Amino acid sequence: MKVTIPENLKDITLEQFQKYDALNKRENISDLEYNKRCISIFTNLPYRDITNIKNTDYEGLLLDIAKALQTPAPFQNRFTLNDIEYGFIPNLDKITQGEWVDMGEYQTEVKDYNKLMAILFRKVTKIDKFGNYDIEPYEGTKDRSEVFKDMPMNIVNGALGFFLTLSQELETAIQKSTMEELAKAQRHQTILKSGDGMQV
Repeated sequence: MKVTIPENLKDITLEQFQKYDALNKRENISDLEYNKRCISIFTNLPYRDITNIKNTDYEGLLLDIAKALQTPAPFQNRFTLNDIEYGFIPNLDKITQGEWVDMGEYQTEVKDYNKLMAILFRKVTKIDKFGNYDIEPYEGTKDRSEVFKDMPMNIVNGALGFFLTLSQELETAIQKSTMEELAKAQRHQTILKSGDGMQV
């Protein structure tokens, strides 16, 4: 029996990882069933066929899968999937309110990561000689989110790390700006109440 095994996160799709995450959330599952289902997810072998694998190969597969899941994933702002080049949002400071709301909705559950990736990455429409690029405008995730289940996990993990760091910085900046505006408004109200600065 010939088995294809993942060597690193490039060999694991987002859909496989979503199935793996769902498996980890299951309760009352034996170690044997858990391990067999892991192998089935990451090798695409039918679950029923795993009992026919030699025991040494079985143990080796589990180790190889664990190693693949632990490989580092640096951020990549562009990648190609199904012959289409996708680019990460070039400037998160300029995202729309719709993008921001949808990002907040889809960033917490692994089952929604394909929708989050469909927001963060969109089709590249133009690249200049310096490597700067434009992407398609955001029009929701409905038509594209299923495609992103085939994304390699190294792209997903790199994007998640980059996005979470930037979104925390952006949220801090927004909160700071809001606090400054509130402070200005309160000072203005105080001046009006006290009559300071008013000409008689």
